[in-house]
Amino acid sequence: MRRFRVWWLALALPLVVALPVWRDSPPGRALARLDSPARRAFFRWRGPREAPENPLLLAIDSESLGLADLLTAEERRASPLLRRMGPWPWPRALQAELAAITLRGGAARVLVNIEFSQPSRYGPADDAAAQAVLAPWRERVHLVSGYQLERRQGMDQIKLSRPVLDLGPAGLAVLLQSDDGLAEAVPGRRWWREQLAGFAPPHPLPMAFLVQPEALTEEPLGLNFRGPAGTLPSLPAWRIQQVPPETWNDRTVVIGATTPELGDQQETPYGPMSGSEVLATAVGNVLVGDGLRPLPALGSGLLLLLWGVAALVVLSRPTTALGTATAAIALMASALGVAYGFWLWAQLSLPLAALLLSPLLGGGLRMAAQAREELRERAYLHQVLAHRISPTLLNDILRNPGPLWNRAGGQRCRCVLLFSDLVAFTPLSAVLDPGELFALLNRYFEVMAEAVLAEQGLLDKFIGDSVMAEFGVPRSRGDRLEARAAVRAALAMQRGLEGINRELAARNRPPLRHGIGLHVGEVIAGNLGSSQRLEFTVVGASVNVASRLEGLTRRYPQHPILISADLQALLPGELEVEPLGAHLLKGWPEPLEVLALQGLRGRESNVQPG
Repeated sequence: MRRFRVWWLALALPLVVALPVWRDSPPGRALARLDSPARRAFFRWRGPREAPENPLLLAIDSESLGLADLLTAEERRASPLLRRMGPWPWPRALQAELAAITLRGGAARVLVNIEFSQPSRYGPADDAAAQAVLAPWRERVHLVSGYQLERRQGMDQIKLSRPVLDLGPAGLAVLLQSDDGLAEAVPGRRWWREQLAGFAPPHPLPMAFLVQPEALTEEPLGLNFRGPAGTLPSLPAWRIQQVPPETWNDRTVVIGATTPELGDQQETPYGPMSGSEVLATAVGNVLVGDGLRPLPALGSGLLLLLWGVAALVVLSRPTTALGTATAAIALMASALGVAYGFWLWAQLSLPLAALLLSPLLGGGLRMAAQAREELRERAYLHQVLAHRISPTLLNDILRNPGPLWNRAGGQRCRCVLLFSDLVAFTPLSAVLDPGELFALLNRYFEVMAEAVLAEQGLLDKFIGDSVMAEFGVPRSRGDRLEARAAVRAALAMQRGLEGINRELAARNRPPLRHGIGLHVGEVIAGNLGSSQRLEFTVVGASVNVASRLEGLTRRYPQHPILISADLQALLPGELEVEPLGAHLLKGWPEPLEVLALQGLRGRESNVQPG
């Protein structure tokens, strides 16, 4: 329906915003930020994983800073290196000596996550000593370039400070963070180009890419954390002399502080972690090649297109609000599962927020429109059917109206038809005043209606002094049950008429007589009328047969209820009947066996003619 088609736009909107061409727009960035909670959840679902042997973190930890409490004075005096360790800051010559030990053991390179942008507080001699210690491996030692972003007077100002020691290319230890402060990625070439455009070259690369500069791409490299703090291979600085030299052979070593006392703690999906361990994680991602990357632009565009088509097809099929909600939830669960699979096995980050929001918004709007339409239909049905069917059947229909009740047209079905008409009522109506006449008719119809509704039949219509009812539409309990219900209703109608006649006799009024015809057969059930006013009814030859059976009761006044042999065949051995032979009924191609109903065996007392 056209009023539902606005949901197409809601479905498409997140997918369009997530396209690469819009990724840097404010809506695109806002959508991308929504992916952060999902990535955090992915890490929790996956759990910790074994870390690679490379790199190795040489940690300036709490033990290394508090050796006075850890070792005896004699133990410290025995090692010139340990004697120089103590509270932070350490002399740069000492830090250089730590790097030199690893390099002598064959380390491929050393990344020092400690900023040397200002002269040493221990004086120029300390810087000179550090430079001299590292001179043999000058190009294999990389220090941090200081990077600071400040906002002053509404403008962003970037400060870049280079190390005072002349060693290998320096690197940036900058990390991209989510809105809630989660360390997420190492900047890519685009960020690097934009942020350092105002500085003279050479521009320092992100430190993780110093180990493989060719791995630097335009997009950021997502951090693939192995687990909580302490998962990566590490060695406290004070124990550096306790391991064999081959420990360092061909390994990348990251030297940096890990103790919270020195700050630089980063928030990760597994909890707080030192900046040095986060840097080691990034270095490991580059070396192993398992960092998290976004889907390429072409692949992302194709994925969004295919997802939009699939979501459109799936959400278009349900015809109820509940069905649409179920389909939307299934689509969202599928998107989550696919995104997690790509993240886990291919290290690719899909635009999950767009994939989730698309069925959520589109399906939500479609569901709301369908729910509003269903409420309107239920209100209409309640208004139309409240006095025509039993409360039980009404509640069943309101729970699941279906198209039969709310559009013009019909469908073929089988049901039991009941016609009832007062006999010789016209002369009586001529002598009654209008008030008494309507009171009598209302009393009669009330009794007849109660009998039909008690058996969960449908009161089709009142035509003058006639009643038309069906059993088995719009919900059928099976031909046999519906036939039995119709028979019980007819017998109850006859008993009800006898009660009315007793009331009339008490007022010296002549009694009423009526005829009832019952038949079972195929009909077309549906709504007839105009678009402004529809009425549910049934039509077909079987309707005429029931009407003709009722008319035949004029020839058999001692038998007020006549049924067809087709109806009796549904209840073998259950009915007290008297065969009346075959009769040729108008509109029916062949003679029809007719029987007079007298009662239900063992269920109802016999009904004597009125």
